[in-house]
Amino acid sequence: MYDVITVTEAQEWRQFLSVQRKVYDRRSPAIPLPEWEVRRLLDEVGNPALHGRNRYMLLVRHDGEAVGRCSLVLPKPGSKDQTAILGFFECIDDERAARALLERAEMRCLAYGIHHIHGPFNPTTSGVTGIQLDHFEDATILYEACSQPYYAALLEKAGYWIEQRGRSWRNSTLRTDMDALIKRLPDRPSRYHIRQMSLANLRHGVEDLAGVFDAAFHNNWSREPMVLEEYFFVARFLLPAWHSTSFSIVYDEDRAVGVALAFPDINPAFRSAPCDTQTLAVLKARRLARRSRSLLMFAIGMHPDHQKSPAGLVLARHMAGVARQYDAMYSTWITEGNLGSERMAVRFGLSPWKNFGVYRKEF
Repeated sequence: MYDVITVTEAQEWRQFLSVQRKVYDRRSPAIPLPEWEVRRLLDEVGNPALHGRNRYMLLVRHDGEAVGRCSLVLPKPGSKDQTAILGFFECIDDERAARALLERAEMRCLAYGIHHIHGPFNPTTSGVTGIQLDHFEDATILYEACSQPYYAALLEKAGYWIEQRGRSWRNSTLRTDMDALIKRLPDRPSRYHIRQMSLANLRHGVEDLAGVFDAAFHNNWSREPMVLEEYFFVARFLLPAWHSTSFSIVYDEDRAVGVALAFPDINPAFRSAPCDTQTLAVLKARRLARRSRSLLMFAIGMHPDHQKSPAGLVLARHMAGVARQYDAMYSTWITEGNLGSERMAVRFGLSPWKNFGVYRKEF
């Protein structure tokens, strides 16, 4: 017998978090977000992205055992886009369980007059995005969606279709490629200059980052406007990966016009997260950050007023110098057809790697 409940009690929370332990073997290349990070992201009080929105956590059980889960975030009242957000979808390979779970999410939407749902976004569009579609034999990198090979089929059999595709990119010959890139990029005097943000200057740096990213990405597919507190909230999970070269801003005098975020890949430290306390997992991640040979290009953006200026060249040359210290580099999700980001990836010698999909259903 299948039953679907809305998570409210502490025991139900524990069941919700435990589903990913049933789905992913610790020896698997897939490394899901640590359970303590899932709880933090779904905290209606702590996560500013959830303020003013209805958030539900749904759990499907088979004969009393938790076998699937998802989150549901409804749009803010009065917002232009009345599409609900599906997140944290995890399920055993059981079509009936997945269908029961998703139908309950759809019924909750209909109760609010909402007829569209898409995702996964974990838990909103600023979070980990999509369903992994291939390369399941390769390890999950930091802030990348991981999925079981059968997830796409479960969603499609429930009537969902791919609304948008994205890809991560990688380069495994980084030192050689960056040496060649630095030689190609002219080193000319310029009014633009780079500052690397230290932890002591993090607040000021994030404020400047928000100004650049809000302007650079405001037309990006699916992106919702972010308040400053949301940027700080996302940053907290990335702090264990912090390196002196992680946060670079290019300035035109005192005006921030470009930003690059790049972190050592610390995700292998979270493989045993279900058995570790948060403190121990973070300590492992900090140790790995100091010796990791893989770099994650988390985000790079230029203010639209400076996208064709020498500022981009200054930032690219600087980041090539950072990247040459590593053996491999990866990107996070790049939306298929985002030609600007794809050209930047190619410039750094990256090639398309994993494919992901965001699914949608109208009912």
